[in-house]
Amino acid sequence: MRDPFSEPFSREEDLGKALPESDHAVSVCLPRWKHVIGYEEGDPEVVDTFECGYPRFVPHPFVDELFYAAQEEFAKKSEVALVFPSLAAAWRCAEYVKRRSGASCRLESYGWEGLTVVLVGEEYYGAAWKYWQHSGEIVSSREAESALRDEPVDEAITNDGKRALEIIRERIASFYPGVEGADVFLFSSGMGAVFAVHRILAGEQDSPPTIQIEFPYLDSFKVQEQFGGGVVDLSVSESGGVEETREWLAAGHAASAVFTELPSNPLLRTADLAGISPFLKEHEIPLIVDDTVATSVNVDPFRFADVVTTSLTKTFSGAGDVAAGAVIIKKGSVGYEKLKEALPAEESASPLFSRDAIALERNSRHYEDRVCATNEIAAELIKFMEGRSEVEALWHPSTQCRERYDQCRKEDGGYGALFSFLLKGGEGAAQQFYDALEISKGPSLGTDFTLVCPYTLLAHYGELKWAAERGAPRNLLRVWVGLEDPEDLIERFRKALESL
Repeated sequence: MRDPFSEPFSREEDLGKALPESDHAVSVCLPRWKHVIGYEEGDPEVVDTFECGYPRFVPHPFVDELFYAAQEEFAKKSEVALVFPSLAAAWRCAEYVKRRSGASCRLESYGWEGLTVVLVGEEYYGAAWKYWQHSGEIVSSREAESALRDEPVDEAITNDGKRALEIIRERIASFYPGVEGADVFLFSSGMGAVFAVHRILAGEQDSPPTIQIEFPYLDSFKVQEQFGGGVVDLSVSESGGVEETREWLAAGHAASAVFTELPSNPLLRTADLAGISPFLKEHEIPLIVDDTVATSVNVDPFRFADVVTTSLTKTFSGAGDVAAGAVIIKKGSVGYEKLKEALPAEESASPLFSRDAIALERNSRHYEDRVCATNEIAAELIKFMEGRSEVEALWHPSTQCRERYDQCRKEDGGYGALFSFLLKGGEGAAQQFYDALEISKGPSLGTDFTLVCPYTLLAHYGELKWAAERGAPRNLLRVWVGLEDPEDLIERFRKALESL
């Protein structure tokens, strides 16, 4: 197996390779700027090389094969198939397709562990796939692999999976003061966790809108925009959301919930949670904070939040070979009773598969140590980058809205290992640097090894103007700092900068 520490996935011939080299990898190598553009534009010379991709954006080969097997068995002429983890998830997909396109879907039982097939006309496949992407209610690569083999989930795997799930719940709870394992709910992806919370609090068509503060993660925003009562976009906010939210409520408007990230991705800004929380509580409006980027090692969102969501695919796992997400609630918070009652059913609609739970439990045993180490390594690389004349701007919680971040930071917590930067010289400089950098290149974050990507191009290619208006320029580069030797990392970045 190739070691990404000594041999990063950065060469032109690495295009499409799985990151890491695993049957269940959740990222894919895009080693050149032209490959990123090619992927976004659907160039077969790029896309057809992919061994895998981020599982909500690119169907894993096992998942693709599962879709094809379902299509062969159930489809009528001109129908295509997607497979969802439950009848509830499949039904919601069918409703979404109907609402977006007017087309009706057929549902069939796949006949294995509750998997349900959605059959839709070829011309409406795009709408069904958007539901898969936005909702995060996905079938994992391990689950698809087991289903294709018609592998019974035997008692030993079931019992090991149950034990792993309980260990994971307790492990997650241990990082949030006052939270019990019974108040941690696990899903097949981080977006599945966000979507579950949104459905419970704001999912009805006549629900008041939600409010998004600071730059949103792509699909978190899409969920708020396309489901329930819509979203009030406060992604540009000088006050950290305080004055804008206060004005919205003072004008007599309602809100189902407020969503934000700690910190935002990729701008690493933090909303004024201390300022927002008191008057949201007065109005009994839940504050949902996603702490994926900061991690529960570094921050305690429950100082202000009512609900925490987090992607376990990222730093909690670290290995980059399993997708999962969690919702964490805390007694006494706004909406606690409603969420406590409804979340078990939501969890069962998009559950964390036993084999994934076993892998995640193993991967997360050194979670805290990894976070502490990457905090320090990132700080060294950021210090180097801040001193370079080629860098026009750099974003990191230590430099952006630091006082707001510090209000949530634990006593021994750090500022995290994700940062973004912009080079002088426009797209030409960004492309030259990216192509020259000998670091693994692909989407995602939280892996043991460093990852670099042109984030705005990857996440917002169809809405670059929208992203730029909210502070994320087209040529922004995002870096996740892994566990490499900091001197080695700095030297690789130095070499790429000198190529300019």
